[in-house]
Amino acid sequence: INSAKDVSMHYTEMENLIKQKYPDVNEVTMTIEPMHRSYSGRELMIGVIRDPVFGPAISVGLGGTMVEILNDKAVALPPLNEYMVEQMIAKTKAAKYLKPFRQLPAANIKALVNTLLSVSSMVSELPEILELDINPLIVDDRGVMAVDARIKVQISHQLTPYSHMTIHPYPHELIQYYQLPTGANICIRPVRPEDADMEKDFVHRLSERTKYFRFMQALQELTPEMVVRFTQIDYDREIAFIAVTEEKGKPKELGVGRYMTNPDGHSVEFALVVSDDCHGMGIGTRLMKTLMQTAKYKGLSFFEGEVLAINKPMLSLVKKLGFTIEPVPGDKEVVRVVKDLRM
Repeated sequence: INSAKDVSMHYTEMENLIKQKYPDVNEVTMTIEPMHRSYSGRELMIGVIRDPVFGPAISVGLGGTMVEILNDKAVALPPLNEYMVEQMIAKTKAAKYLKPFRQLPAANIKALVNTLLSVSSMVSELPEILELDINPLIVDDRGVMAVDARIKVQISHQLTPYSHMTIHPYPHELIQYYQLPTGANICIRPVRPEDADMEKDFVHRLSERTKYFRFMQALQELTPEMVVRFTQIDYDREIAFIAVTEEKGKPKELGVGRYMTNPDGHSVEFALVVSDDCHGMGIGTRLMKTLMQTAKYKGLSFFEGEVLAINKPMLSLVKKLGFTIEPVPGDKEVVRVVKDLRM
């Protein structure tokens, strides 16, 4: 449609067809958008389908009229992060198509990544979405444009947030900010997979004594398996809050507290450690209170942990927070600390 005359002609044609099919319609209103033109555009598709077992699944690949023939698709379960999206794109045939070739500039990969992240957020927050197709999604050096989209929805009576998903999304609502007595700005937030290097550096900086208090064994460095375990978590069953500040323009971890739900579904086991140079600044107290508030909000009843009997700073902290301290039968080196969250 290239002119005002064409717009008028097509409007009249569509209006007549609609009134023939629906005689009771007296007035037809239409929305008109600019024609999208891109000499360097690549046609991709983004799809979402709700699996009865795994929940929503997001796919990306080559799009256009030959999408079924090309059968180019990479699939992942939301919530997606930037790393996961980049890996999805790299697995498709479209990955080469997006690079510069002949006289075409490289496509704007960042815009495509952001689009997939937005789709991930949408299907995570809206359980009503059963299916979604964006085809074609035009990607060029300037950005992206959804030329055609279809969404299939149903009324949702879901009461528990994210129960339609296998993996719970990153809980942005739990991020908080405050200031240390020293004037340093601190962010306490749930850990992310991207924090792997920062978590490894944090443990590396701990003294031998602090490492022993935290892990109850001699430990020099986190193994790759431990790094993954500590940073890639299921936010429904467990949580890990890290205290982060900026130092020389880079994020620096000052402390971390975490809990994991026990098999009984009513109690959690917690762990806490603060950097040696930050003891006495209230970071541990703040992390513990944040952990307990989160557990209580999720309907959990008991907050529990095992502490070395010689770990006097930790025992002092839990006493201040109202924990009871109990001996562990047959083990004089460890005590059990318990807090009833219902009180």
